[in-house]
Amino acid sequence: MMDNLYITNYCDSRCTQFRNITSLSEDDAYKLAEELSQYAGSDFTSFSRFTDSDFDGYYQKRKRTEEWLYSKIFDLGIKPKNKFPLYFVLGESSYLNKWYENGIKTRLMLKNIRPEDISFTFGDSMSRMDSKDRMSPFNIETLTAFIHEKTDDVSSYLAQLDMQNRYIEAQLWNDRYLKGN
Repeated sequence: MMDNLYITNYCDSRCTQFRNITSLSEDDAYKLAEELSQYAGSDFTSFSRFTDSDFDGYYQKRKRTEEWLYSKIFDLGIKPKNKFPLYFVLGESSYLNKWYENGIKTRLMLKNIRPEDISFTFGDSMSRMDSKDRMSPFNIETLTAFIHEKTDDVSSYLAQLDMQNRYIEAQLWNDRYLKGN
């Protein structure tokens, strides 16, 4: 059942794929945000977070979220090779596909990723950071048990989450899987 599962990374085509803004120095992060803010339009899109009015709050919360994730994953048996994760979702997200304006999608088969290189959260880790019902990150073993508890049909379960604009986020802590992508 889990052999066909994959994770998907979404990236707007105007951005550099697999570049985490928090891995940059603070000065470079703010410079990059200034560059990316030119793509923010009147509609709220993925670039809105880079505008002068939003970036500082976004950046500080992103850093706080990643510090929290990093502090929790060691107890799960995860051995990060990177200090900053790269973000994916389990399966697909039609919401994120639209959010990133039908940009670049990269899929990795979950069965090809070592358990010590990946963690998961139910929902977007940053948007749920300050939520009182936030769940701690979990490992692939817990993910498998969680899905088996919910259903025998993983595809239907993920499709149901997608219809509700929800997903399971995956944090990849080793970029070796991206070589050649």
